[in-house]
Amino acid sequence: MSVLRHLRVLIALSACVSLMFVGQSVADPAHTPGGPCIQDDQNVSLNSVAGYDDVVKTMDQIEQSSQGRVEVFSAGQSGEGRELLYATVGTGADVFWIQGRIHGNELQGTQAALQILKYLSGGSQDAQTIRENLTVIVVPMYNTDGAEENIRQSTTPNRIDLNRDWENFAQIESRNWYAVWDAFQPKLALDFHHMSSAPRVEGTDDLNQFQIGARSIDPSRMTDQQWLTNRQMASLSIDALEGFGQTHVARYPDIDITNAVLSRMLLGGPGPGGSDPGHQTQGAIFYEVRSVGQKSNGYLESLFTRPAMAVLNAAADGSLYSTEVSSWEATPYADSGSCGEF
Repeated sequence: MSVLRHLRVLIALSACVSLMFVGQSVADPAHTPGGPCIQDDQNVSLNSVAGYDDVVKTMDQIEQSSQGRVEVFSAGQSGEGRELLYATVGTGADVFWIQGRIHGNELQGTQAALQILKYLSGGSQDAQTIRENLTVIVVPMYNTDGAEENIRQSTTPNRIDLNRDWENFAQIESRNWYAVWDAFQPKLALDFHHMSSAPRVEGTDDLNQFQIGARSIDPSRMTDQQWLTNRQMASLSIDALEGFGQTHVARYPDIDITNAVLSRMLLGGPGPGGSDPGHQTQGAIFYEVRSVGQKSNGYLESLFTRPAMAVLNAAADGSLYSTEVSSWEATPYADSGSCGEF
């Protein structure tokens, strides 16, 4: 029996929860071409943004209406005792991991992950093809305690950036999620984030709405296959946003971070206590989407779902692995800066 059967007695099902949540701020801030983004003195309301209870209820609804296609489980408990919920959908041999809100104050990744899960539970031909060829793991709220506090980090016993804790594994959340990754051994992974800055596309005055991160570690530390797959995933994501609004895609700055979740997925071990998982994820990339006020939230959520669905479809039909990487190679970097700097 799913863990949600037990959680339902704890949370009142008082209303049907929409998968298309509206935004978090009372008003968009004044801005220059380098903005807008949330200001330090801005009133941010979370009343209509998915909280932990909303995630529980929505996942329950999706599971119950999915005709057995979706199962919801717990990876264990957070530092404050919340269940770390994830869903599985599909029966394919290749496992595809999607996670949102590892940083608790990066809001729209949760809604986007729930929308993807809802779509994959349905009867469309694309959803059926994905389910037949992939097993998709959906983690809508990785950092439940931080999300409830609307902070980046975990809350207890320490405030730690959970996306820098897949080396020391100081937090129980990190150990629990690592165990799920180790059990399923995903071939591909996507991580949903928001930008904390207001960048422009390098060499232009275009507001950069979407950044693509294909290298959480230096390519010299990846296998040739991993580096190719990451660029193929990135190219498909970029192509999926071609002509979609005023998106202005840019590359995330080059980084080489060993202790981030995607980095450790690519590198493999060591796991908690020095354990060796004996496997590595073949492709793992991340999206960084601009974070602003309520009028833009539907658009911002689409900046997650459109490219993610393009990669899912290509992974399911096999076309991912013959994708040219020219779109990635042609994409400029972003010029980063705080709101109002430009």
